[in-house]
Formats: sequence, structure tokens, C-alpha cells
Amino acid sequence: MAPSVRAAWGVGTWTLHDGGLTVGREGVAQAQALSETAPKGFVWGEAELTPLPRAREWHRPGWPRRARERLDAALSSAGLTRIGEVVPIHQHDLVAVLRAETDVGPVYLKASDTGREAAVTALLSRTLPELLPPLLWSDGETGLLVSASGGELLDGVAELEVWEQALERLAQFQKEADAPTLAALGCPTWPLAEMTGRVDAFLSDVDTLRAWGLEQDQTRTLTEARPTIRAAFRELAALGLPDLPAHGDAHPRNALHGPRGSVWFDWSESASRAHPFMDAGWFLAFTLHPARARLPIRVAFPDLETRLSRTYLNALGCPEGGGALLRSLPLALLHRAAVYDHQFRDWEGTVPGWRPEYTPYYLKQAVRELARLT
Repeated sequence: MAPSVRAAWGVGTWTLHDGGLTVGREGVAQAQALSETAPKGFVWGEAELTPLPRAREWHRPGWPRRARERLDAALSSAGLTRIGEVVPIHQHDLVAVLRAETDVGPVYLKASDTGREAAVTALLSRTLPELLPPLLWSDGETGLLVSASGGELLDGVAELEVWEQALERLAQFQKEADAPTLAALGCPTWPLAEMTGRVDAFLSDVDTLRAWGLEQDQTRTLTEARPTIRAAFRELAALGLPDLPAHGDAHPRNALHGPRGSVWFDWSESASRAHPFMDAGWFLAFTLHPARARLPIRVAFPDLETRLSRTYLNALGCPEGGGALLRSLPLALLHRAAVYDHQFRDWEGTVPGWRPEYTPYYLKQAVRELARLT
């Protein structure tokens, strides 16, 4: 919307809410002008905005100014100076992310609808600082954090050692993070024994699967696979690995490579306990998706699946678990679908009649990966 307004009237704007246009709804977008000078032939006047139900701070008028002030204060406390404007990267009902340049490189301000991510990131920056980009400031009360750049997104990197380090550090987090403290910060627990039953119950609920938009053949495939899926969960349990802290969304676009090596960010979905393969399985499923066949790392290493699984299992201390890890890919996807169903089945946001579509995304991927269980 902002480019269109600038092209038509020469006014810079900041989109506060897109009215649901990006998700196919026909609401009224709301934006804030970034200049007090009105376009030629116009004058500014008072207007009463329609209240936005369940608005987050970044949806409300004045957010651009408040964001700049908070970012500048955080940078000042870290001895840094902003250069140029603050630029919105993306926002929706769950988060808003802003970017700015400083005298030592880019920084990012992230605002979340809860304070959990800011609190978890602050904890990890104290206890396992090498695993994440430099944290410059965080506030668990407001849900704001400011981080320096951690480097290049992992999926753009072709060096195998970089990917291996990302998985080694994921395993390090799982083994060394303080689970009780994570739980005290509000991170949920998704133990394997509970998730086995939760996934099975979810897949038996045909009405809910259809309400998430699954086609009849996809629903039938999942419901008919329930005995095989239960058996695969039992096989995974027999491996004897404990439930451990989890990143919660461990895919290669939540990892970076830069001055600290391979680091992880976006700790918004961290769990205090989950089976470690639920993280690693999602990482592999994302990387090995057919749509990503041209990733530089996959072009360079046709046997990437074997290499990455071996690296991760050695770092976790379970070198014999290769077969179980690769068979767990559909289980990791179903785990994610069930977690998102729990979070978003009855969720209401700022766009009437819309909820995040993560659940069907993972269910449809799981349908494809079920072949690993046959």
C-alpha cells in the first residue's frame, strides 16, 4: 500500500493494518502518514478511525514514532547510532519486525504479542550466547527486543560445514538449555507420550481436518494412516531419548551464518520439553521439500539428507538413531500441525473470519512424507 500512496500523492506512509487484503479479505486498510506536509491540493483533518478489534501495539496510530524512539533508546544504551530511517519488514497479528542501519551494521526490532520470546531470547543471550545473534536489548513486559544482524540466512549458504554447525548448535541448545527456567517463562511442554495421543486424536477428528481446508483424499490418507503413525511414534519412544528443550520452529530460514558462526533466532515457539527429533525432523523436512531442490546446499550435496542427519545425531549423542530420525519426519510435521491446531483452532485476530493457516500447511506436507513410514 505505501508505494501506491507515494506514487499517487508523494506522501510517505506506514501501513498500520492492511485490512486483511493480503489474506483475501476486503477490509479497510489503515496507514499513518510520515510527513506533516499534506499533498498539493489537500489539507490534513481530524478523522475518527474505526476501532480495530484486538489491535496490537503496532496496529495503533503513533507506532512508527514509538518504534523509532524505543529502537533509538536501545541503540544508545548499546553505544550505537542509527543511520537512516526505520523500515518495516513485515507484520501480522503475532509479530512486527523492523530494520534499521547503524554505524556497525543492520539491527532489527521485533515486537511480539506476548513477552515470551523477548524473555527467552534474553535468557539464552546470558546462558548460551554463542547460539544466537547479539542481543542488544529486550523487554519481556512489552514483548520488544532489539538484535544485531547474525549474518546471512542459512538456506542461501552452500558450505556444508555451516549447515552442520547449525545442527550441532541446535543439539547443544536441546542438551544444555535450562528446561525449568524455560517453563517458568511460559514455554509449553509437548512430551512425546502426550503428543502421540494428541496427534492420533486430531487425525481421528474428520470434521476438524475438513474445517482446516483439507481435501477429501488428504483427510482419508491421514485417517487411514493412523495405525502406521501410532506404530512410528512407539518406535520413536523405544529409542529412549528424553524430552528436551525445543526451538519449536527450527528451519533453515530461522538460522543465520555470520561473525558468530551459525546461529538461531525467532525463539517465539520455544518449548521447555519436546522430543528432540521434532525440531530436527522439521529442519530436514523443510530442507528436503521438493520445492527446494535448487537450494545451493542441495545442489552441492546430493546426499545431504544422510550428511545432516549423521551430524545432528552425533551432536545429540545418539549416533545409532539415523533410521528413526528419517522416519520421524512425518511425525515432526504432524506434531507441528497438532500444536498449531491447539493454538489456532478457536483463535480470533484483527481480521474477522481469518486465522493463521499453519495447521493445513503441515498436514499437507505430512501426507507427502508418510511414504517414509511404509
